[in-house]
Amino acid sequence: MHLPILLSTFALARTPVGIEGAPPPAPGDDDLCPPIARRGSLLISDEEKTLNVHLVPHTHDDTGWLKTVDQYYYGLNETIQKAHVEKILDSVLLALSNNDGKHERTFTYVETKFLYMWYEKLDETRRQALKDLVESKQFTFTNGGWCMHDEAPTHFMGMIDQTTLGHSFLKNEFNVTPSVGWQIDPFGHSSTQGGLLTSGFGFDAIYFGRIHHVDLARRKESAECEGLWGNAIKGEQPVFWGLTGSYSGNYGAPEGFCFDKLCGDAAKYLVGQSEKYLLNRTMALMESIQKQAEETKGRNIMLTMGMDFQYENAGTNFANMDILIDSVDKYTSDGTIDIKDKFGGRFERVKIFYSSPERYTRCKYVDLISAKAHPEHESGSPAPDQKHNPSAWADSVKVGDFFPYADNEHSYWAGYFSSRQSLKKMERVSSSFLHSARQIEALAKLFPSKISAKTETVSDSWSGSPLFSLDDAVGVA
Repeated sequence: MHLPILLSTFALARTPVGIEGAPPPAPGDDDLCPPIARRGSLLISDEEKTLNVHLVPHTHDDTGWLKTVDQYYYGLNETIQKAHVEKILDSVLLALSNNDGKHERTFTYVETKFLYMWYEKLDETRRQALKDLVESKQFTFTNGGWCMHDEAPTHFMGMIDQTTLGHSFLKNEFNVTPSVGWQIDPFGHSSTQGGLLTSGFGFDAIYFGRIHHVDLARRKESAECEGLWGNAIKGEQPVFWGLTGSYSGNYGAPEGFCFDKLCGDAAKYLVGQSEKYLLNRTMALMESIQKQAEETKGRNIMLTMGMDFQYENAGTNFANMDILIDSVDKYTSDGTIDIKDKFGGRFERVKIFYSSPERYTRCKYVDLISAKAHPEHESGSPAPDQKHNPSAWADSVKVGDFFPYADNEHSYWAGYFSSRQSLKKMERVSSSFLHSARQIEALAKLFPSKISAKTETVSDSWSGSPLFSLDDAVGVA
């Protein structure tokens, strides 16, 4: 279900039997994000005073940027950039499979082209291990396109084609279809992405990192770093959108909490450290969490734990995040860190756990229905806290583009709109050939008796078409 469907259907929902004042459960309801229950103005659950912190381990692997796709995948030519995608996926599979049982580690992957290259070479044992992790929702797919396309120079047909190609692979091999968009790297965002490529694809939400620095500053001040996006005049179904990277204008971990070897000297590892050091680092994290929670609405925030080509040694990343989770639990439970004082009474407890963009979206959905069920009381206060009340999302639906993008006063990322004309022309021409060939292929399937015996047969397999190589090439162009 799309989150905003609630805006028109909530009044028809019925209260679950046995829980007076509780809103209806969300699809795939989560025990960490239960609906808020009340009896009159009295809370009968402490969940509303709990801030849920979702750790989302991820990597962003460009399918071509400073190096070619093959160079990135095989870790070649590292004098240009240190990146080895094959090693990342091998390492993540091992780290998730070696889970200690205490922490249900998760990982989110996006660029299906690399996943396809890796999966094709796995033996059956490792393929099954991956499928088991997908089934348990420890290894999740977000966006699911062949690549993460740009939103400015690209044509909407190319965006549709590469997304369809990636989704076809995921559906065929894992029987999953991503439900959340993940456009963390493009420099600005188009209404086409928010409508056709998000709502139109059946996504419930879309997350990205970069918006104009003036818009970002305003949204931080008004706690609007997440909300709804859509154009009702065009008939678009609004979707939930949110910023990543702790609203820093990027998509990495909070400052000082990168545990990847690519962070070099900036990586402040927790493994093997003293209790005093762990307490100091936990207090620093709580400062970052408090700031982020103040800049959005509801009782859930997401920490995106990853950056470009990270997790080559995933075991190290996860070992440090395990300790981070344990430290937060310890020092907030025993009162060493006073959550009520830290958050000014808005929250009294903090839960931190491994999560995924899909799970986070479900929890934000519960934030919304809980707020709409009890508009007179938000966050347990006698007067509505409208600044942090998720029901206010309906009154400030984003319409139009997040263009142009500028990360400071004199740095507009717009030159690439008109650069590399030859490459863009080549992609458009190739795309035209591809669409023409698809029409011929469709006719061949309709009239197989008219096809010459020497003609390459058309398979029903998702990658069995003679056009697959062109699909693949255009998908990363």
